[in-house]
Formats: sequence, C-alpha cells, structure tokens
Amino acid sequence: MAEGFTVPTAIRSSPDDPVIRILMKGRRGSGKNSSGNTILKERKFTNQKKKHKAEDESEVCEGQTQISGKQVAVIDCPDLLDPDLNKEKLEKMKEQLVSRCSAGLSAVLLTVPLEEPVQNEEEILDYIKGLFGPEVQKYIMILFTHKDELDQTIDEYLKHKDHADLQRLVTECGGKFHSFNNKRKSDDQTQELLQKIEEIMMENKGNFMMKQMKRNNSKKQSYQCFEEERSDQAGKNWIWEKCHWKHYHRQKQV
Repeated sequence: MAEGFTVPTAIRSSPDDPVIRILMKGRRGSGKNSSGNTILKERKFTNQKKKHKAEDESEVCEGQTQISGKQVAVIDCPDLLDPDLNKEKLEKMKEQLVSRCSAGLSAVLLTVPLEEPVQNEEEILDYIKGLFGPEVQKYIMILFTHKDELDQTIDEYLKHKDHADLQRLVTECGGKFHSFNNKRKSDDQTQELLQKIEEIMMENKGNFMMKQMKRNNSKKQSYQCFEEERSDQAGKNWIWEKCHWKHYHRQKQV
C-alpha cells in the first residue's frame, strides 16, 4: 500500500505573500549556481565541478536574502537528469526538493547559457512538469546566462536562424525570459528579474502550490503529483514516465 501525505491544499497563495521563493534548475555548466549567487549577493552555492565530495552533489540547498524590503528565497537543485547520479542520490534529491518547495513557488528559473547549443533543457522542462504537474508551466521562466559574451541585444540574438533552439525554449515557457551577466554584480538585473516574477505571481493570482503529494513505498520511492482533474492525469503520467525512461536509459549508456 502506498503511504500518502498532503501538502498545502490551497491551489494559490496570496500575491502578497512575504516570501518570493525561486527554484533554480539547469544542467551542469549552465550558470545556475552563479545566477543563484547573483540573486543572493553571496557565494552560497558552489559549482559542482569544484566539489570534492560526491555526496555534496546530491544536496538541494537554499539561501535567503532581502531585496528592497522583500524576503527572497532561492532553492538550488542539481540536475536530476545527470547521468552520473545513482538511484539513491536521485531519490534523496527528489525528497529534499519536494520538502523545500512544499511552501509554494513564485517562479522556476531554467538557466540556459546563451552561446552554447541546447542540450537536455527540453528534458529538464518535461521532468519539472512531470514532478510538479502541468500547472507549474505557468511559473517557468528561461534565465539566459553569459550575457556578457554578447555584442547585441537578447532579442536580436534570439531572432537569428542559428538560435531557433533557444527561441523554442522561450516559446515553450510562454515567452518568459530574462538574462544575467554573472560577472557584473548589478542590482538592476536582479530587480528586473523580481519584477518579472511578481508579474507572473499577479497573473496567476499567487504562488504555485502542489495540490497533493503521494509517496510510493516501493523500491523506487517515487514522488509524484496528483491533480484532481482526471483528464490531466494520463498526459502527466506520460511525461513522468518519458523523463524517467530517458534518465535510466542514459545511465545504462554510461
């Protein structure tokens, strides 16, 4: 028998919630940790390549700061589709992630380096939606990194035919994107990001909240979100199974 538990039953929280809670997602080398540090104005998150202990890479970390009188929490999650992860570390990270995000999310930022080809970003998007449910799509924003390497505006860069893959990611996220130069610790780029996040919250009448979370006491101990609307269930389960198939298939190839 599966053992279930329920996290906040409210589908939306108030737009006036005191904490802006941001989940950072992205592959290794995407600038995810540096972007989190830029928001927090401190070196809270460490680059995974510089970590010496393998177990440290399976930690979901959180940092908090105040920006213009607003409490901001940043949750940093390693790439759950990293082929180097074993099943034990993967389950540990999912459990930590569910716990960190149970209070609600104001935005999910997918970090994408501007001058590199798209890699597994589409899979990460599918994984996020499979884990949290399709409603989280409304809160996902692309955060482009390495802005300092451009000699033109972001809009001009994305319009180029060679960057159609980046444009597809932006389109999939409803046109929501921002860009960071993590070498320039400017308050302006962080303020602009928070303004965009607040617009997302206002548009969706508050934070994203998981309706119900169920723990499966099988060997895999998978965490899945269950929507009340049965019509959404089949599609969401397909996304979940698709992401897990890709993850385990990639592990076998290593």
